[in-house]
Amino acid sequence: MTHLLIESDANPRVKRWKRLAADARFLRREGALLIEGIHLAEVVLEHPDVKVSAVILSGGRSTNEAAGLADKLADAKGAKVYVLSDRLYDSISPVENGVGIMCEVEIPEVPSDDAWRSLDALYLDGVQDSGNAGTLIRSAAAAGVRVVITSPGAACLWTPKVLRAGMGAHFSVMIIEGCPVRQLRERYAGRLLAADARGGENLFLAPDYTARGPICWMMGAEGPGLSDEALAATDERYWIPIAEGVESLNVAAAAAVCLFDSSRRRLLRDAGTP
Repeated sequence: MTHLLIESDANPRVKRWKRLAADARFLRREGALLIEGIHLAEVVLEHPDVKVSAVILSGGRSTNEAAGLADKLADAKGAKVYVLSDRLYDSISPVENGVGIMCEVEIPEVPSDDAWRSLDALYLDGVQDSGNAGTLIRSAAAAGVRVVITSPGAACLWTPKVLRAGMGAHFSVMIIEGCPVRQLRERYAGRLLAADARGGENLFLAPDYTARGPICWMMGAEGPGLSDEALAATDERYWIPIAEGVESLNVAAAAAVCLFDSSRRRLLRDAGTP
């Protein structure tokens, strides 16, 4: 397998990769992203619909495993393999002390409304923390929720930090970014459920809220929680009972509780268990 050597900072590809790693607006405009690490590279290899245009190796750091994986990606995806000096690789890599393999990946196309409007979903209202955003995507995928939607002003879900926190779950869900609450209300066929510590029903004692079709859990940013607009748009509100002396759960933990409570209820109903 032919590996192409790049040695100069002035190389146009190096300049492009640096911008993809650092500039969310640029990656959205280009429709491409960078992933780093063995695990994420294996994830995109396992998904035949994910397009990989380039694999980037660190000349002095890449392991035999990374080099072998690069060759597999070249064979399966038609990607070109580039080898950079450690210094040049580190100037691009979004990860400190990375393992020596990155991929340039095409951002999946935004699905049509018909593809997601009748499925369970998760809506991130103003969530800006990259770690939380990635964890929320991972929790949604783990709970069987295949649609993640963000409001305007929320974190870009395709940046390196969000991708790392998501651990590859991005490629198992449909992602719709920048959807205002009013549009969600118009486009989504199911019910909107709010996780809100300020009121509503006890999540664990409430009747089966999953029995009437698809639901979209709406989660607000750390601190302010759901916006007034989002709360006004919801059909139902639930609060999570927590032990005395604990102030609250962060948004990633609260979402995991709600998502898996929904999954548990559906599993019990399908099994015929009251």
